[in-house]
Amino acid sequence: MLIDPGLPPDEQDDISAKVYGDGQELPPPSALTKKSSFAPWHHPIKQIVRDYQWGDAAVRLLSQSRAAERRDVLRYFTLPGADLLDVRQLATAIENFGSQIEYFGFNTGWTPDAADQTDGSGAYLSAESALRQAGRITDNSVVWPDSLEDIAQPNSTAADRLAQQSVFDIVNIDACDHLGYKSPGRHQTLFDAMESLLAHQLRATEPWLLFLTTRADPKLLGGPSVKLMAAIQKNLDAHPDGFGDALADCLGVNKAVLISELNAVWGSTDERFLKLFVLALGKHLLHFYFGQVNFKMTVELVSAFAYRVHGSEPDMVSVAFRITPGGLRIHPPAARPMVALHDIELVHAQSIAAKAKEMWNLETGIQQPQVATDAVSGTARLLEQANYDLEAWRLWLQNHATRPMTV
Repeated sequence: MLIDPGLPPDEQDDISAKVYGDGQELPPPSALTKKSSFAPWHHPIKQIVRDYQWGDAAVRLLSQSRAAERRDVLRYFTLPGADLLDVRQLATAIENFGSQIEYFGFNTGWTPDAADQTDGSGAYLSAESALRQAGRITDNSVVWPDSLEDIAQPNSTAADRLAQQSVFDIVNIDACDHLGYKSPGRHQTLFDAMESLLAHQLRATEPWLLFLTTRADPKLLGGPSVKLMAAIQKNLDAHPDGFGDALADCLGVNKAVLISELNAVWGSTDERFLKLFVLALGKHLLHFYFGQVNFKMTVELVSAFAYRVHGSEPDMVSVAFRITPGGLRIHPPAARPMVALHDIELVHAQSIAAKAKEMWNLETGIQQPQVATDAVSGTARLLEQANYDLEAWRLWLQNHATRPMTV
């Protein structure tokens, strides 16, 4: 910008300061107005998921990795909030590996050209800048203003953006809604988007993690419930004893009345339904990947957590699956078009059932002193990094409608 030399010096200085700044240093983050508006994921119970599930699983993934390049960059698919709390938590969890996170994700509330630093986009820019300056993320990390469901729409902008990405080490679908949810004006569901990500990951050659957080209510599942119920029934039909025993044990029911009990559980809202829901998810993943004859992958349920958001009983599940590629299968030209997979899948189905049985109810977990201490201190650390007013947060917790806490 050219400044008219004919203007008085004081006016020239005023214009120059408006355009280029007055030379004063920006105030430190502690001097900025602290945020005092809180959301459900600011409650310490969510920190148990971030720490005990996401963080622990990521550390084990890196510890057991054979690929040296994975230690340098962890590729991460995310649906981040403006404060990037999940990215901050993962960065802390894996800091001993010296790894950077390269994230890619979608957030419909993110506006790349926003200039107002008080909105969600401004918070994101601040969080991203802090992580980049600390060397926690790569310069290739990016969030796009698309809806997750759009990746299931062929030729959409979101689908094209995903297609240009290589595979991820961690896929985190941290959804507030149920799997049958459709964004306004869209025909694809969260479940469809999840399947698109499963297909994207077929190129993986190393184990990777799928984190999924979703509401679990039989009245809201819609179309996905048909696939989930079918996944259970197919295994029962193929292995009435081997899988039937594991299923009955998972649900704590008598195998002699398993079929009638299944129908009752599918329509209930108790903990048995949540376990069946988690098991059905695992079975669907097994069916999906064992159906890809040339891209065999095994599926392991790492952990399953449940907590309440909308009701008096847990209605939200958070699961972690570890998917291990078995390598590309090349069949000889004379191979018959038939592959037997039942025995292999049965072993993994039984394992998922046993793990689903151990689902952790975080409503009781957060009553444990050490768990509560870890959750509170971890949440406080993340909120302080994101410039929240911790005193206001403690007051918010004390008056929380669902799960009040005094910290």
